[in-house]
Amino acid sequence: MRLAFALYKYFPYGGLARDFVRVAKLCLAKGHRVDVYVMDWQGEIPNGVNVHLIKIKGWTNHARVASFHRQLASTLVNSEFDVTIGFNKIPGVDVYYAADPCYIDRFVDKTCLAKLNPRYRTYAAAEKAVFGQHSQTICLMISEPQTALFKKHYQIGDERLVMLPPGIDPNRRRPEGADGKRRNFRQQFQLKDNDIMLLMLGSAFKTKGVDRAIDALASLPEIVLERTQLMIVGEGDIKAYERYAKQKGVANYCHFMGGRSDVPDFLLAADLLLHPARKENTGTVILEAMISGLPQLVTEVCGYAKHVQRANSGRVIEEPFQQQHLNKVLLEMLTSDECSYWAKQALQYAEHEDLYSMPEKVVDVIERVAKGRLNEN
Repeated sequence: MRLAFALYKYFPYGGLARDFVRVAKLCLAKGHRVDVYVMDWQGEIPNGVNVHLIKIKGWTNHARVASFHRQLASTLVNSEFDVTIGFNKIPGVDVYYAADPCYIDRFVDKTCLAKLNPRYRTYAAAEKAVFGQHSQTICLMISEPQTALFKKHYQIGDERLVMLPPGIDPNRRRPEGADGKRRNFRQQFQLKDNDIMLLMLGSAFKTKGVDRAIDALASLPEIVLERTQLMIVGEGDIKAYERYAKQKGVANYCHFMGGRSDVPDFLLAADLLLHPARKENTGTVILEAMISGLPQLVTEVCGYAKHVQRANSGRVIEEPFQQQHLNKVLLEMLTSDECSYWAKQALQYAEHEDLYSMPEKVVDVIERVAKGRLNEN
C-alpha cells in the first residue's frame, strides 16, 4: 500500500513524533510505502521514509496551519495513496491519531467574541472536519476522558472511534544489569548513593508544570533539599526557567538537560518521576517511568494517571491543583520507606498490562481502512 502521513512538525524528542516513527517503521516492515508531509522536519529521517516539506505562508501559527491544510489538500487531490493518516487534526484524512485534546471544550465558558477570533475559527473548523457528523475520518483515541468530550461536542458514533492501548517503546523497559547502569550514570553527575534525583521529562515546560516542580523543590526542608537534584530533560524556554529557579533559591539543585537520546539512562538513574502537568492528554512519560521501575508523582489531569492509581506505583495529585498539596506529597514521598514498594508495583503492573501494542493496533486499522476502500471500488 501507499500511505500518506501528515503532521505539522517533526522533532525527534516529542512524544507525538516518536509515536509516528514507530507506526511508520512498522508500516515499512510490512512492505508498505510511507510518505510524510510536514511543515518542518528536524533530526534524522528514518530509512525508507519519504519526507515532503510543504511550503506554507502566514505570519501567525494558525495562518501557517491553514496554509498547510490548503497546500496538503491540493497536493493529495490527484494522488494515488491508499490511506491518508493525520497525526494532527487535518481536514480530509482517512485516519486521525488523536494525540491532541478537544479544542472547543476549552471555549465552553468563553464569550461569543472569543469564538470570532481567527485562531479559534481555524482550529475549531479543523477539529469539526475530523470529528463532525459529516466526516468519515476514523479517529484513533488514546485518552478515555478526551473521547468522552469529543462524543459530547460532536456526537461522533462509536463506529468511527477506535480506543488504542498505550504504545510505550519497549526499550524503556528495565534492562538486565539495571543497578550497574544506574550506578554508573549517577556517578557521571556526581550523585552519591543517598542523594535523591528527581526527573522531569517533556517539552512545553509550562504545560508540563516545570514551574510547579521548581516551587515544590524550593519548599523542601534544607536537610532534604541539600541532597536532592532535579533533572529536566526536554526542549523549552530554558533560560526563563533557569531565572525562575534562581529566584526561588534552588538554581544549584535544578538542571536543564535539553533534549536527550539517553532517556532510558535517566529513568534508571532517577528516584522519582515528577510530572505535575497542567494538561496532558495521556502522559507517555508516566508509563515509561513505570516500566523502568521508577515511582511516579503526577497530576490527575494526565490521561495515564489512572495507571498510577491502578498499579499503586506512586501518588496522584487531585484536581483542582494546589501547590501546597504537591509540596506536601513530594516531601512525604522523598522521606517515605515505600519507594521500593512503589517500584516493585510498577514493574509488576508493566508485566501484566498491555502498554506496548499501540503501533500494531494503528497499522491494523490503516490496513482495514484500505481494504474497505478497495472493496468499495
